[in-house]
Amino acid sequence: VRKGAVTTTTTTATNAKERSVRSLLENTKALLANRDILAVSLATLTIHAAVRVIKPISQVVLDEEFGVTMVNRSFIISIATVAYFLTTPIAGYWCDANYGTDDETSRLSRRSNLVAWSLLLMFGSCGFFGLRYWIGIWAFYISVGLLGVALGLFKCSSSSLLADLVDRHRARKRNDSTVESEGDGAYSMVYALADVSDSLGLIVGPIAGLYLSQLYGPSVGVIAIGSLS
Repeated sequence: VRKGAVTTTTTTATNAKERSVRSLLENTKALLANRDILAVSLATLTIHAAVRVIKPISQVVLDEEFGVTMVNRSFIISIATVAYFLTTPIAGYWCDANYGTDDETSRLSRRSNLVAWSLLLMFGSCGFFGLRYWIGIWAFYISVGLLGVALGLFKCSSSSLLADLVDRHRARKRNDSTVESEGDGAYSMVYALADVSDSLGLIVGPIAGLYLSQLYGPSVGVIAIGSLS
């Protein structure tokens, strides 16, 4: 009798585990097919692609077109880092403004707008990179500054937006019995998708951007990648 009880308990636990895994896979598949989540992931790819094509080309441009020394080049590129450092806490405040008092729609709209603004700023950064022929090196200062602002704004808003999208997805399935077994896997897979998009941007940006720059000039490669945002 005791052996039979143990066997029954083991079988029940195994079945529960299989149901949990199957539920998680089905839920993950549904999440990865969510258009809003895919749109944020695509934005992640494009904005990091633009960042990774501007940074290496900027070193060449500062050296060949403006004759900037290596040390001064480092200071100029660090403008983006300072801008990112200053923007990130402000962006975090904007993302969480009125948290707990506004509804889900308002929160999603605000964070989606911040993502859109970050993409627009990145496009502006790439545009000023091309304007250096007419404005001079000051256009380059503005370009790298906008790059840092755009990246800082995007990092905060996209992360919180992805969490909101997962929450909305889970809320819609709240009456489904599988929700209880989802755990935190939904968040993990969505953020994993964002990380994959980030990595793809770091790969695609330099390859495509530098190839176009080698053929048609630095501005073409940067603006072409930046236009994707």
